[in-house]
Amino acid sequence: MEYDFCVMRKELKLRNYSEKTVKAYLYHNMKFLEWSNKSLREVNQKDLENYLLYKSSLDAHSRHLITASLRFYYCEILKRRFRWVYPKREKHLPLVLSKEEILRMIDVTNNLKHKLMIELLYSSGLRVSELVKVKNEDINVEEKIIMIREGKGRKDRLVILSEKFLQDYKKFNQNNKYLFYSERDCKKDVSIRTVQKIIKNAAKKACVRNVYCHALRASFATHLLENNTDIYSIQKLLGHSSVKTTQGYIRTKTDFLKKIKSPLDC
Repeated sequence: MEYDFCVMRKELKLRNYSEKTVKAYLYHNMKFLEWSNKSLREVNQKDLENYLLYKSSLDAHSRHLITASLRFYYCEILKRRFRWVYPKREKHLPLVLSKEEILRMIDVTNNLKHKLMIELLYSSGLRVSELVKVKNEDINVEEKIIMIREGKGRKDRLVILSEKFLQDYKKFNQNNKYLFYSERDCKKDVSIRTVQKIIKNAAKKACVRNVYCHALRASFATHLLENNTDIYSIQKLLGHSSVKTTQGYIRTKTDFLKKIKSPLDC
């Protein structure tokens, strides 16, 4: 059975949704229709409820994405008046590494390209999806800044670069288009999955548990806050549209609280 989602694809593009989100919305709508074995006109409220119940074993993030995908098509495109209940998202504090743990990961990594990945994820707070798209022309060595082009929400922003990263960067091959090019084709960027494996391997060698790329970004934000950087500057560096999103990234350590006495106890 074939499904025509051309109108939805066009509308998602017009609203500036990322290509990743467009593919996800199309995929989940196709899977729903395959499951229901019905035409678009036959689909009713009960079908949607039963499908979401069928998917209830998935995590809240996945169920939220499925609900948003179906709602966009049936409400925004087809103008059907269905009721929607979004699953509550579980809130987890992000994993934050100590600076010592991150330095250990860098020190045990001998491959210069892999070392630069770890340094850039942590020292500039990039998303892994932004890291793989960095081009050599985006790096300004003299100004010590990097231009992140079309980050989340397709927004450009400037981010700081560390001296340590720049020292290692100067030793690296800068003749290719992408800073982190694919080993199979130097004209293409490396895959996100490859970067994730590299970070996992570095953490394992450094005896640091359960590390993922996003933990380096959360560590960047938390360590800046602990060094008295104001949260609105951190918000801009991370590329968040709301400071509330930034607050959700930051897991402030409480060691300093132990050194402070309540005025009632003084």
